[in-house]
Amino acid sequence: MTTSQVDQKRALNKLKHDLEPFRTAIVSAYGLLIWEKQYYPGLVFAGISVMYLMLWYLDLPLITLLSLLALMTMILDFVFPTISRLLFSGVNWDGEQEAKFEEVCSQMNCVKTNLVEWYEYLFKERKSTVFVILISMGLLALAWVGAIINNLLLMYLTTLFIAMWPGIQDKDVFKSVKQKASKIVADKMQYGKNKMQ
Repeated sequence: MTTSQVDQKRALNKLKHDLEPFRTAIVSAYGLLIWEKQYYPGLVFAGISVMYLMLWYLDLPLITLLSLLALMTMILDFVFPTISRLLFSGVNWDGEQEAKFEEVCSQMNCVKTNLVEWYEYLFKERKSTVFVILISMGLLALAWVGAIINNLLLMYLTTLFIAMWPGIQDKDVFKSVKQKASKIVADKMQYGKNKMQ
C-alpha cells in the first residue's frame, strides 16, 4: 500500500468512528436519497419544498437564519445520539446495514478528498491566464444569473438537484430518458421516410 492509500484508509476509519452515533440515521437517509422505495422521490421533493416554503414565508434576515440553523445543528448534534438510542434500540444492526454504512462513509470520504484536491488546485497552484479568464467569466455569468433570478428560488432548485442526484444516478434516469428520446426520434425519422416514399 502506498502512503496515500494508507492515509485514505486512516481518514475513512476516522470518519466511520466519528459518524458512529449517527449510523442508523445515515443509513436511513441514504436509502431515502437513492430512492429505495418508489415514493421516496416524492418525499424528498415535498420535504425540501415545505422547508423552502417556510423560509420564504418567514423571510428571515440572513444573520438570523444562519444563527437559527447553527443553533438547530448544535442542538441536534447534542440530542440526537440519546434520541437515536431510544428510537433505534430495537433495530438489529446487521451486515447489510453495516455494508451500507461503509459505502456511505467511503463515498463521503471520496467527496471530501475531491473537495480538498479542488481547493488545492484552485487556490494553491499558479494558474494560466486563460484559466483565470474562463473562471472569471463563469463567475460573472453566475453573478448575473443571481442578480436576475430570486436567490431563494436558485437555492431551492440547487438543493432539489443535489438531493435528487444520488437517486437519479442510482436509478439510471438519464439512461432511460435517453433511450426514450432516441426511440421517439427514430420513430419520427421512420415516419418521415415512409411519408416521403
